[in-house]
Amino acid sequence: MNTNIFVQNGIKSEHKAWALVALLVPALLMGAAIYNLNTMPTINAVKSSDSPVAKIAPVTPVPVLPDMAALEQAVFAEFIEAGFLKTRHQKIKVKPGATLSNLLEKAGIDRREAARAIAVLSGTYNLRQLRAGQILNLTLEETGAASNKKNASFHLVGLTTKPDVTRTIFLERTHDGQFSARELVMDLERGLTRASGAIEASLYVDGLGAGASDAVISSFAQLFAYSVDFQRGIRPGDRFDMVYEDFRDERGASIKSGNLIFAMLAPRGKARAYYRFETPDGEVGYYNEDGQSAKRFLMKTPVKGARISSGFGRRRHPVLGYTRAHKGTDFAAVRGTPILAAGNGVVERSSRYGSYGNYIRIRHANGYKTAYAHLSGYGRNIKKGRRVTQGQIIGYVGATGRVTGAHLHYEVLKNNRQVNPMTVKVPTGRKLKAAELKLFAIEKARIDALIETARPGGMASRTLATAG
Repeated sequence: MNTNIFVQNGIKSEHKAWALVALLVPALLMGAAIYNLNTMPTINAVKSSDSPVAKIAPVTPVPVLPDMAALEQAVFAEFIEAGFLKTRHQKIKVKPGATLSNLLEKAGIDRREAARAIAVLSGTYNLRQLRAGQILNLTLEETGAASNKKNASFHLVGLTTKPDVTRTIFLERTHDGQFSARELVMDLERGLTRASGAIEASLYVDGLGAGASDAVISSFAQLFAYSVDFQRGIRPGDRFDMVYEDFRDERGASIKSGNLIFAMLAPRGKARAYYRFETPDGEVGYYNEDGQSAKRFLMKTPVKGARISSGFGRRRHPVLGYTRAHKGTDFAAVRGTPILAAGNGVVERSSRYGSYGNYIRIRHANGYKTAYAHLSGYGRNIKKGRRVTQGQIIGYVGATGRVTGAHLHYEVLKNNRQVNPMTVKVPTGRKLKAAELKLFAIEKARIDALIETARPGGMASRTLATAG
């Protein structure tokens, strides 16, 4: 019963407008007819001797039925233009931690109507995938319940959003006040693109110049973060090669990038190449030609796009002013840059810790621990006792504690003693077994053949720019 009342209320303003039209249109038509009758020219009285025939002016006829319908439509259009049926469009940018329910309520939509809309939308789109920065386009209709614009109340007429470049989600209110949702998916063809070149400025700058996307460069850097020190291990002229999936529309324009399937980096002239391979047990990883995983027990660089500002060893403390042992590696990065867990483990501490400021310590296997200091904030659900996986975001770069600027202080501990994170020898990752090596050899040969047919990255980026 409450739902029916709500639906009726939901279209109350629409009924009022139509009722007003129903009253005014006949009145206007009647007025037009009376006007025509009153303005008809009269027959001039003449003497029979002057003229045998009376002169009668032509009479403008009353509009026929089709013209009356057109007039009604015109009047209704004027009502809309005049604002009797008020609609507005609103663009909302999703903020971190926001929910669709909160966003709709802030837009002035009744909580019960928002709940009905969300229930229908969730059948088409997983609302857990709603991310910060995503744009929601709302079409709203004023209910007329509020006396001022600040507290105006609205009905939700429609909502659209694009979770990614290939999908558009639509929510629409039907004539009976209910909602319907649908998804439009762009039909794309998968291809391969190759971005290669030499590092002169940085991997990021030169990778973009070769046509690779941010996402591909990030995957490439994370793959080599286990074994390469990008700050001191890379020199001008070191070569790189990235072959990755890209998805193209019917015109051949690249719309988005996919998985990295081949990666090669030659720091100081020593090439390291890895191929993407899924093992029979379903684990996807990257392996060299001998079947050794690119992964290591711990990552050397747990923060993306950072430079080493201070290494392990004795140094003059920037705050205290005297020389003392520096038992970790400092990575200079912009405040808010994500910090990654260097390996799988359990959070041992996640709290304020003296001069370290906001601090996280993770316990790994084989007597290893890693510590992360001076954070501006913690990752979602990063608390003592929580299990984390390698590469998971655990916090964000900051300047808390005894520091002079934003950076990450990173430590590796072996049996509770700090060791140099850049030189410590940690266990390697998975090594493929004999049966797995045979399957890997087949996949490697297939990828090698595909590399030769991959489209150059520069062409893909130019096509994407042309496609807008």
